[in-house]
Amino acid sequence: MSIAEKRSDPDQTNQSGTRSLSEENVALRIAWEMRRRGWSQERMAQELTHAGCPTHQSAISKIVNPKPDGSRRAISVDEAIALARVFGIALEELPLPMDDAEGRDLHDLSRTVTHEGRNATEQYAHFLLAWARLRHRLAQEQSRAAYEGFLAQRRVEADTAEQAIAFWRDTDSWRAATAGYETLHRILQAMGDGRDLTPPAGEARRRHSVVADLVRLRELFATKIPSTPVRVVPDLIYHATEALIRAGIQETAIGVIDAYDRGTAHPTDSVVEEIDRRLRQISDQEPEDRQDYLESLAARTTLNHRGRQPRQPPEELAAELGVSIEEYQEARKIAYVHRETGMR
Repeated sequence: MSIAEKRSDPDQTNQSGTRSLSEENVALRIAWEMRRRGWSQERMAQELTHAGCPTHQSAISKIVNPKPDGSRRAISVDEAIALARVFGIALEELPLPMDDAEGRDLHDLSRTVTHEGRNATEQYAHFLLAWARLRHRLAQEQSRAAYEGFLAQRRVEADTAEQAIAFWRDTDSWRAATAGYETLHRILQAMGDGRDLTPPAGEARRRHSVVADLVRLRELFATKIPSTPVRVVPDLIYHATEALIRAGIQETAIGVIDAYDRGTAHPTDSVVEEIDRRLRQISDQEPEDRQDYLESLAARTTLNHRGRQPRQPPEELAAELGVSIEEYQEARKIAYVHRETGMR
């Protein structure tokens, strides 16, 4: 069989191995990328031309539409480089089988979901905080009567108003709503940081630290709120909503939150006491792994400092706690992670 016959024989071409398979994969990838973007062959040719590889629509047609014998127009190196640039993928991904391309597409979608989901947890936290305020107010007979009177003026039937109030106050409804937030938060944690689903080699992904939330909330309720004008406090609380919900402090803090939202100052001592109680609980618990141990140490460190920046050298502070300087510094990182990451 001549070389020309071998090139035109689809069976012989398939037996040649990776080269024909790769060219077929590239052609399938081009067709797939065009479909998902809604691009015509003319648009595809324009994109390659703009990427520095002048291409005519007929060339795209010959690549994506095989001849009756199964052969396709060959793709040059320059075209392959331009294709990778247009599709926003690495050059080595271009000839991979289509299931790899589908996996990459799903991965990109999961990154989008993770990012949007993190925005959703913030909105969900604000929703729960508003619900907690409503429950707090409706538990007061005077407020409940005022709401019932308001609804009656709007010609809402008494039974309907009663059902609505009962729903907002219902313990099971509230538990279901908070459980929904916790589930969403856990899923997003499991999915990673929104940029990559796998941690760097040899590095375990750090679990979210409740100590960091408690430290942040302690600073808010012990220092910032008492020293801030009443009208500014609601905005401070708004930006701490996720930490409140994650730490489960909203029930304790709701009296303070609601008072400031209505323009009235309110003592914060009971909230600070609850935060300190939670920190002591964490510091006293038996650790199951190193992460738990560092969480416990972070809680002890926070309680020792009571929100104040220590003046002693870290080596002395570590010695007071009976730990190494490395462990002390790692625990401090956990306690103050919100400052390092810019977490609101």
